[in-house]
Order: sequence, then C-alpha cells, then structure tokens
Amino acid sequence: MLLVAIIAGVQIVSGIEGLGTIPIAYYTVSYGIFLISAILMILMGVDIIEHTPAALAASMLPLGFSMGLVGEFLLEYHLIFSTLVSILYGGLLIQKFRHYDKSSLIFQILLHGFSGLVLFIMPIVLLVQRKVEANFLGISVGTGLVAIGGMALAFLKSGKPLLTKDQIYSIFPIVLLMSVIAYSVGIGPG
Repeated sequence: MLLVAIIAGVQIVSGIEGLGTIPIAYYTVSYGIFLISAILMILMGVDIIEHTPAALAASMLPLGFSMGLVGEFLLEYHLIFSTLVSILYGGLLIQKFRHYDKSSLIFQILLHGFSGLVLFIMPIVLLVQRKVEANFLGISVGTGLVAIGGMALAFLKSGKPLLTKDQIYSIFPIVLLMSVIAYSVGIGPG
C-alpha cells in the first residue's frame, strides 16, 4: 500500500504535467483517491473498504479518470458526460445514506458502467485512430484491474463471494498497486 501511495503522490506532483486544466483536475482527484485509500488501508486495515463512506469515495476513482479522459480528448462532450455521471453519483449518495441498498445498486451499476466503458474502450479507439501511443492502453488495463477488485467486493457484499474475505483482502493491495501502475503508464508521457 505504501507503493500505491508513493506512485499516486508522484503522479499528482509531476506525472500529469502538460495536460489541460480539466484533465489535470480530474486525474488529480483520482490519484488523490488512490493516495488517501492507500494511507487509510495502511493505518486502518484493508477492511476499511467495506464502510459506506470509503466505498462512496472509491466510486469517485473511475469517475475522475473517465471525466479526465473525456475532458482531454472529447472536450465538446465533457459537460454532457460530467452532468450525467454527477447526477448518477448524486443519486447513489442519496440512496446510500437513505439505506436503500437495492436502488443505490442501480445507480452504482449505471455509474460504474458508463465510466468503466469509457475508460476501457476509449483508449483502444484512440490507439486505433493513432491519436495516442500504445502505453495509453494502460488505462484500459488499470480499469480492468479496478473492475476485478470491485466485482470481488460486490460479490462479497452480496453474500455470494467468489473468494473468501481473507483472500480478497490479501489480493486487494496487489490489485490496487497494479492498477495505479497501469494508469500511470497510460496517462504518463508516450
């Protein structure tokens, strides 16, 4: 977790230089979530990810990266996309704090579905269009890794885990480390 915090901190300080203001702001928020999550897991243990405030904060990770990507490459759609995900995130917040788990799950699925698809597919499309270098696929890889971790936690929370709680907690730091490395390679210089 210390490596996750260090890599995220380096990215915040110098890894996203040269980009526009909008992508830098969103990428900084996402790397900040990596950084804060790692520090909290060091101090309080990996099981902090089961608490609602931590889960809501972690939900912002793909949002920040996806809005940064849209702001960097599809600026004309940034306002529409950010409005859509903000409404979905607002709905998720309201339903979580009202303890409506079933309806909050719908918001969470839509939110992570939209942002995850943008993060997974857009780098591939941009590479095919020759607008980015091959390292940009790190964003797709990082997204896949975050999705695996998120699904493992979702199955655990649903009572139908694919792995035991201890197994999930033991691999989660490794998944986070590989994710932050993949995002750093993708967003870093080509």
